[in-house]
Amino acid sequence: MGVRAPLLGKFGDDFAWSLLDAAPDGVFVVSRAGEIVFVNDHAAAMFRTEPAVLLGQSVESLLPDDVRQAHRAHRTRFQAEPKPRSMGVGLILRGRRSDASVFPIEVSLNPLRLGDELFVVAAVRDVTERVETEEHLRRVLQTLDASDDGVFIFDAQTLRYSYVNEGAVRLVGYDREALLTMTPMHLNPYDNDVVYRALVESLQSDGGNAVVSEARLLRKDGVEVPVETTFQCTNAGHNGERWVIAFVRDISTRLAAQTQLRDSQDALRQAEQVVAIAGDRERIARDLHDTVIQRLFGAGMSLQATLALPIDAARARVENTIDVIDDTIKELRMAIFSLQGGAASVGGLRGHLLEVLTEAGPALGFEPRLQFDGPIEGIEPEIAEHLTATLREALSNVTHHAQATSARVIVGVGDEITLTVIDDGVGVPTQVLGGRGLTNMNRRARELGGTFDISREPTGGSHLTWQVPHSPPEPLDADIDIDSASESAGGGHG
Repeated sequence: MGVRAPLLGKFGDDFAWSLLDAAPDGVFVVSRAGEIVFVNDHAAAMFRTEPAVLLGQSVESLLPDDVRQAHRAHRTRFQAEPKPRSMGVGLILRGRRSDASVFPIEVSLNPLRLGDELFVVAAVRDVTERVETEEHLRRVLQTLDASDDGVFIFDAQTLRYSYVNEGAVRLVGYDREALLTMTPMHLNPYDNDVVYRALVESLQSDGGNAVVSEARLLRKDGVEVPVETTFQCTNAGHNGERWVIAFVRDISTRLAAQTQLRDSQDALRQAEQVVAIAGDRERIARDLHDTVIQRLFGAGMSLQATLALPIDAARARVENTIDVIDDTIKELRMAIFSLQGGAASVGGLRGHLLEVLTEAGPALGFEPRLQFDGPIEGIEPEIAEHLTATLREALSNVTHHAQATSARVIVGVGDEITLTVIDDGVGVPTQVLGGRGLTNMNRRARELGGTFDISREPTGGSHLTWQVPHSPPEPLDADIDIDSASESAGGGHG
């Protein structure tokens, strides 16, 4: 049982004071002088002592040393204007136990007049657990605010936000007050109420498993931000309410990095292909130079030595063989030049010309031979366009008119740019009947300030030469005489 000073004995029976003793909070009755005249058992247990020990002590003895003087001033002001003060009003105080430990308390005051005496009834509550819980919550909220990710909590029924962290504010640009009036649909222009209610239902029926999705949030300034969101539903509270927690992460940097990585990987693969092609070209060129050409040179030198022999027939054969070898060496040199020069630019004009030959192959019934002489890739684009079109036209003529079984195409770059097409067909007819192929080729040459000629080979077949200067001239003012094309060509294919 709690104890009271003899002073209080004259103001009531034990039943009234027993009610204070049974109160769930610690109860003190303090005299005007600040002396404790009543203390119940709960109050004594709270301060870890016996009721009789506290009886007669100053109420300031229950407080830490640093606040005792200020408390006396507060007590004096209360006595000057005594009125009830409810629990929790004002700041949380600190109590001092008998073992000198300090703990948080809330105090409710009420004046008590007994006869001519004024007493104060103080109800004291230990709020250690609540303060620790609030401190833990404060640390949690501080941690959430320190996160770069946005944390949005919304009601599973109303879908309205009940909490957002600083990361959410930074992410979407709205302040907390504005966000707490919104729902997820305000920030996501692509989903509606039906989508989010289906999401909530899925979260509630899936045993608490999280749902991860990607979407785009609309910021206050109108900018769309790509985000990855993890949704998690809480268990029902004491009132049956459920909440959905959404952890939202800005993935703009990640998506940009993925795009850059894909671009880098593509560029690396292309570079590897170029390097591989260049390596193969260099190897082939080196092998041709170091083996084939050297052997041909050796054979030519050996044959040249036989020229001193008096036998005319042998001499003629040897001379013919030397000419063949010289032509072969020239062709090999051009092949080496093409391989080495093409390594830096896969495709280019060479590739276009090869495509023209490949396209013509099925109609011709054979694939023409193509020879390059000089820096082909240095030809200006305008001339390259005319050159490609002329080659296509020339091969079309061979296909339709020449009845050839083979053809040879030579593209040379020297003082001038020359296209030569030689076939083994029936040759140029003496009279051209219809067709605009030769006219078109001649027109292209003249537009570029060049010449065009086609003639019959002594051994059969046709020899076409299309030659233009390196730089195209200014456009001609007068129309070209179409009929002159045939005269310049000397007849030929249509």
